[in-house]
Amino acid sequence: MVFRTRIFVILLALGVLIAIINLVRAKKIKEEFALLWLLTAVALVVIPLSIDVLDAIAFAIGVDYPPGLLFLVAFVGVLFILFQFSTSISKFSDQIKNIAQDLALLNKRVEELEAKRSRAGEAPDQEPKQGAS
Repeated sequence: MVFRTRIFVILLALGVLIAIINLVRAKKIKEEFALLWLLTAVALVVIPLSIDVLDAIAFAIGVDYPPGLLFLVAFVGVLFILFQFSTSISKFSDQIKNIAQDLALLNKRVEELEAKRSRAGEAPDQEPKQGAS
């Protein structure tokens, strides 16, 4: 890789790293999601610095086209991020279902109490009358 290209990629990766850190600090992205993005940004900084080592590793494991190994590693990284999102979506879906069920039970209970109160002869928007003591 040409020196100018390495510098450009490193600066671009540092920009991504700074953007992710700022998103975490501003609470616009949760820490649980930011971890993989931070690892990705660090990898983007390290890869141009060690491209010769990556070429040697690619040839050592039998990859004829070293950038293909980088694409494979990037693809696996994206799969990890998607897996993390899938598990989070599943967890949130279960939480939403439970909250909806709780809300339905509470609404039913409120309707029952209002019906009981109106049968007792009290107006629904008035306070219950206290017994004389």
